[in-house]
Order: sequence, then structure tokens, then C-alpha cells
Amino acid sequence: MNDFHSAELEEALTSILLNQTSSITEYQLIVTLQNEPFTLFDPEALRDPLNLFRCHFILFHHLYRLADSFNYQQLGQLNIHTTCIELRPWAVGSNKLSEKDPLRQYYLDWSHFQKTDQQAVEQLLESFWQNMQRSERLDITPQNKQAALAEFGIATLTTPEQLKRLYRKLQHQHHPDKGGSGDKSKRLEHAYSLLKQCF
Repeated sequence: MNDFHSAELEEALTSILLNQTSSITEYQLIVTLQNEPFTLFDPEALRDPLNLFRCHFILFHHLYRLADSFNYQQLGQLNIHTTCIELRPWAVGSNKLSEKDPLRQYYLDWSHFQKTDQQAVEQLLESFWQNMQRSERLDITPQNKQAALAEFGIATLTTPEQLKRLYRKLQHQHHPDKGGSGDKSKRLEHAYSLLKQCF
């Protein structure tokens, strides 16, 4: 999706948000925009890390623009988070609070979209996966090692690099933000924390 769709996207988002009776997740919002009557995002938008970043950035860029517009028109205060996007009743002083939001500043700066390439996305992902790992060391027994291997669908360990690639691939498939299972995502995280200690 290119920037020339911005008016159409903001119109669609305005319609969705003003008619939404409860909060909506980023994933649900993207799926809504992928389907009729909107079809503003490519069906494959969430499949590739770089496209996923671009889709996410475009959406949040327009959500923050709308948040400013809603505040100015006193239509409501837009809460923006990947797991909870909702329009709340407008309150005096809402714009002053939003102006101090570093995320707002980041997403409204279009240069972040333009300068983020595949390598930059990989670095962001690497940092993300590292932060997801537990700091404490886990006890390794034959039983829990086998359970961890089964979680990954493999019989034996390969190399740390191959394990990392498989972990990322499975998390991409099963993470709740991608429509997957939160329980499966947590089990994969736990299994990876254990297995990476075996090298």
C-alpha cells in the first residue's frame, strides 16, 4: 500500500472506529481492512517481516493522524495499542497528553518508514526476540528437553542458527498478533529458552 491511499485509509478507519462498540486489536483491524468493502491492505501483508513492518507503520501513522483529528474535533480520545485500539469519550486536555507521546512522534515521522529496510527490520526482530527470552536459566532434564523438541516438531537439535530460524518461523505463525494461539506462542518461547542452553 502506498501513501496515495491515505485519504481512503483514513476514511475507512474513521468509519470503523466511529462505529466500533468495543476495542479492536491491530490484527483484527488489518484483517478488516484487507477484506470487503475496504481491500486496502494486501492479503499477504502479514507474511513477510518487511511488509509486516510497513503495514504496521502505515496503519499506526494514520491512527495517530486520526487521533489528532478526533481530539481537535472533540469526537473522542483514540487509544492506540497493538492489542487495544478504541475511541474513548473526549476529555479536556487530551491533545496536550498526546503531544508528549514518543510513539506518536515516531509514527508521525514518515522518514522512519522510508529508511527502514529489510536489514533494519531484521535488527528490530533480533532485539524483539532477545527481549522475549527469559533471563533465568532453566533446568534441563531428558524429559523437558524432549518436550521442548516436540514443541518445535523436531527429533534432534541442529545448530543454534537453525534453531533460531525455526523459532522465528513458528512464532511468526503462532503469535497472537498474527491470529495464532497465545498458549502455543508461550510454549514455543519456553521451549526455545531451554533448547538454546543445550549448545
